[in-house]
Amino acid sequence: MDESRRRFLRRAGVAAAATTTLAGCSGGGGGGGGGGGGGTPAGEQRTISGDKGEVHFLSAENSSAFKQYYQKWAERFSEETGYGVRLEFVGVGSSQSARISRLLQAGDPPELTTTAPEKGGGLALQGVLADLSDQASWMEELYGYDFNEDFLFSLQGSQYVVPIWVNMTMDWYRVSTWQEEAGMAPREPTWDEFLEGVQATDGVGERRGTCVPAGQTLMATEYYIDHMFQNGGQIFERNGDTVEVVMDQGENRELTKEVLEYISQLNEVSVDGSGYGYGPQIESYWSEQVNEVKYFGARPLQQAVANNEAVAEDTGLMHPPSNAEQTHQAFSEGWVMFDAADNKEGAREFVQFMSRPEPLYELLHIAPLHNLPPFPAAVDDEEFLDNEFIDTWVRPNDHILIEDVVKMVETAKTLVGETDPNNALASPVFSESTFGNMLFNYLHGDMSIDEAIDQAGDRSREVMANFEQ
Repeated sequence: MDESRRRFLRRAGVAAAATTTLAGCSGGGGGGGGGGGGGTPAGEQRTISGDKGEVHFLSAENSSAFKQYYQKWAERFSEETGYGVRLEFVGVGSSQSARISRLLQAGDPPELTTTAPEKGGGLALQGVLADLSDQASWMEELYGYDFNEDFLFSLQGSQYVVPIWVNMTMDWYRVSTWQEEAGMAPREPTWDEFLEGVQATDGVGERRGTCVPAGQTLMATEYYIDHMFQNGGQIFERNGDTVEVVMDQGENRELTKEVLEYISQLNEVSVDGSGYGYGPQIESYWSEQVNEVKYFGARPLQQAVANNEAVAEDTGLMHPPSNAEQTHQAFSEGWVMFDAADNKEGAREFVQFMSRPEPLYELLHIAPLHNLPPFPAAVDDEEFLDNEFIDTWVRPNDHILIEDVVKMVETAKTLVGETDPNNALASPVFSESTFGNMLFNYLHGDMSIDEAIDQAGDRSREVMANFEQ
């Protein structure tokens, strides 16, 4: 990998942190959330024996599809290399975080888990991860593509996350309703065009124009971040070794105000999304509560196919509406390896084995079009597109274009990649749902726009200060 493309980050005094919050979007999860009871006990475990030592892989993807997938490829890896594999399945979010924390404290971490750079960055700052630079470079060379830089996390020249998929903001809409009432089937609308569209379609078919999530949820938090990026705003900025919250300062405060005022206009033609998380956001579309919905991936289309095919057949995809910048919020998921694990050599081989095209594309096809390749140029590869869901519900649809999805991967931004070098402190602030709470306070609470912004900025600084101690 070209050194000019790498991002570097000094520890900035936070390496002493004992744990980091591992919450956020998951590529395979449908509704967010974690397991109950803190998730500290061991999850379901499956062991494939080998004579070259064992690779312990902790997966937060505990659906039957993911379990079958990892079982199949762990067996093939063992047959090919002689390494054993211990698969452990826990819940997304708090279960994964608590289990990792417990294993680290016991001095027996797993070799591998998968997580987002926002979360992996926090672990890297603690000094508990091992360098995977060679594996990241190997993967780029194998595919002949470059990663979108925002999907990586480097610290002092070492790469700690090897991306395997990306989820990004996608806006889904009822094509016939928009064509008839708004006079368009949008692909790359501006904020103003989008607002006119949701206003024109509000109430048609007894459906509201859109769904604005607002509450102390990650869905609402991402909704604000998405719009702030599109408005050309900065949430964090770097001042040397220090990362600062700037969404409530100077020009960025004015841009945040513009975001909240715009979202307030959208909220006038929205279902009551106060407190909405991932699940209700998805359901609002396929259950025909709204004519348009924003989500971080293709779950609205997938669940429409599963629950209401008439909606799926009338669904189009637009690039997230833009104002100052055509971009949007994204999350990637990637491999991370723990430095204190016993079998790092086997773990590196497992990462490369699982990153080959056959297992990687099979992984992406568990949730096709929701989980996308981490290389923008790979999205229109026939090997990725060779999938029954895509053949049935995407290719024949003139209003869901793969070329548009490619551009979405190219233009995606992540919160951790907002600063250069990366911002690992994005993780605890994001997980606190500070910005989602800001939306609730302004849209549904009793705070003025300035009071809501002030509270979000102050709370973000408190979270960062606690993390640094």
